[in-house]
Amino acid sequence: MSRVAVFGATGFIGTACANALARAGHEVVRRPARRLRVDIDVLSRAVRGTIPPEPAGAGLDALAADLAGIEAVVNAAGVATSAATLTPALAGANAAWPRLLADACEQAGVSRLVHVSTAAVQGRASRLDESLDYAPVTPYARTKTLGEQLLRDTAERGRLAVTLYRPPSVHGWGRRMTSDFAAFCRRWPLLACDDGDQPVPVALVGNVGAALAAILAAEHAPLVVAHPSEGHTVRSLYQTFAPGRPLRCLPAPAVRALLHAAEPTGQWLAPLGALCRRAELLMLGQAQEPGWLPSVGFEPPLGRAAWDEMAAAVRAEVDPPAPPHPRSGAAQAGDEHRHAPDRVAM
Repeated sequence: MSRVAVFGATGFIGTACANALARAGHEVVRRPARRLRVDIDVLSRAVRGTIPPEPAGAGLDALAADLAGIEAVVNAAGVATSAATLTPALAGANAAWPRLLADACEQAGVSRLVHVSTAAVQGRASRLDESLDYAPVTPYARTKTLGEQLLRDTAERGRLAVTLYRPPSVHGWGRRMTSDFAAFCRRWPLLACDDGDQPVPVALVGNVGAALAAILAAEHAPLVVAHPSEGHTVRSLYQTFAPGRPLRCLPAPAVRALLHAAEPTGQWLAPLGALCRRAELLMLGQAQEPGWLPSVGFEPPLGRAAWDEMAAAVRAEVDPPAPPHPRSGAAQAGDEHRHAPDRVAM
C-alpha cells in the first residue's frame, strides 16, 4: 500500500476519506490546506494558462517540500457551502488551492492526485455523467467548475495522474445539511412532482470514503469519476428521513415554471439560487449515467439499512424528547400514587 496525504482530513468528507484509506492499509498523512484568496476573474483567465505566482503561487516550494515521500494526494479541502456568495475566499478554496496543490505534486514527484469535486458542476443537466460538460448554477458550483478546469489543464501535461471525483449531496450524522434536511422533513409538507419516483443523486458519507479508496486501489482511473447511484428516489429519500409522513405530489410543469421565474433573482442572490436548486432536486430529481466505478465492480458498501440508521440518529438529534415540566414536590409526591400515563409536553 502507499503513503497518502489527505488535505482537509479533519472535515466531514475528508475524515471519511482518511478513515477509509487507513482501513484499506494505506499510511495516511493528514495535512491542512492553505487559505488562498483569489479573484474569480483571474482564475477564469487562467483556465488555459497558469495560476499567477501571487497570491495563488505563494508557498509552492514549501508545499512541495511537505509532500516529500508522498505517493498519492487526496484533496478533500474546500468550502462546501452551496449557498455561499462569490468571494475571493470561495474561489481560492475551491479553484486556486487545487491547482496550487497539483503544481506542488508535480514538483515533488507525486504520482497521483484525487480531487474531491462535486456533481453540482453539471447543474441542471438532464443526466449526470462523467463528461466535461459543465452547467454550474450557484457561485459554489462555479468555483468548483473552475477548480476542475484548472486541474484538467494539469492532467493534460501528463506528469501527474489526476482524477476528479464527483460525489452528489453527501449526507451523514454530524453534517449541518443533513440535520437541516431532517428537520425540514419532520416539520414541513413533503412535496414532489408527479409520483415522486424520480431518481435523486445523494450519497452516504461512508460510501464516499469507500469510493475514494476504490479509486486509489485501481492502477489507473479516468480523469472524471462520478459517485454511483445509491438507488434513492425523491419518495424513498423523504421516507428515510420522515417515515410515515404523506407525500404531496404536484404537476411538474407548474413547479418548473415557478423555479424558472425565480431563476433571475437567484443568479445574483446566492442563498435563493441554492434554495431553488435544492427544491429542484428534491421535487424533480435527476438521473445519472452508470459510470466507471460500477464498471470495475464497485458497489456502495452501505445500503438502505445504513441510511435508515443514520436518519434515525439525526431525527433523534433534531427532535429530542422534551423534558417534563417542573412541578412542585407535593404534586410529584401525589403522582407516585396515581397510575396515569407518562406526561407528554405538547
